[in-house]
Amino acid sequence: MASRTSKIILGSGAAVLLALLATLLVLKILFLGDYVIPQNGMYPSLPSGSRLLTIKHPYAAPSEVKRGDIVVFTRDQDGERYIFIWRVVGLPGDSIEAVGTSLVINGRPVVRDRIREEQGMVIFRERLDEATYEVAISQSPRELPPDASVIVPPDHFFVMGDNRLNALDSRFFGPIPFGTIIGRKL
Repeated sequence: MASRTSKIILGSGAAVLLALLATLLVLKILFLGDYVIPQNGMYPSLPSGSRLLTIKHPYAAPSEVKRGDIVVFTRDQDGERYIFIWRVVGLPGDSIEAVGTSLVINGRPVVRDRIREEQGMVIFRERLDEATYEVAISQSPRELPPDASVIVPPDHFFVMGDNRLNALDSRFFGPIPFGTIIGRKL
């Protein structure tokens, strides 16, 4: 009789495990994104090869996007659709000035504190409103990104990589539309 009870308990445990796996699969398909960072544009926050878990379609309206959020968005380029992962630095209506390594938002220089050097880069702690994160600035860049001076249009966002001199971001292609955002870092 004891072996029959054990089989029922094991069978019940397997059913629970199967239900849990099915639930996780549904969550992954419908609500979670999983990406591998292909290059160092978000270094030091997300170095090349790191994994990023995101919430799919996390915002109901542009007003929910916060300065400092790391977002996943799509962008068409040369007839191909690409996925980008960058940090939101400019919100709708913001005045953005990005020249060389400096970043000025609404006439105020962004606050940076030097914290260390590594891999030929200076790592700074940058503060945008309540968001605090690290950015890297190469001590010997191959070339500088283009200067950008823009007022962010309604329902658009100015995004930048944390590796400030090695990121194909809004300094190259301008603010991104809200409708292109497909995820936000968990």
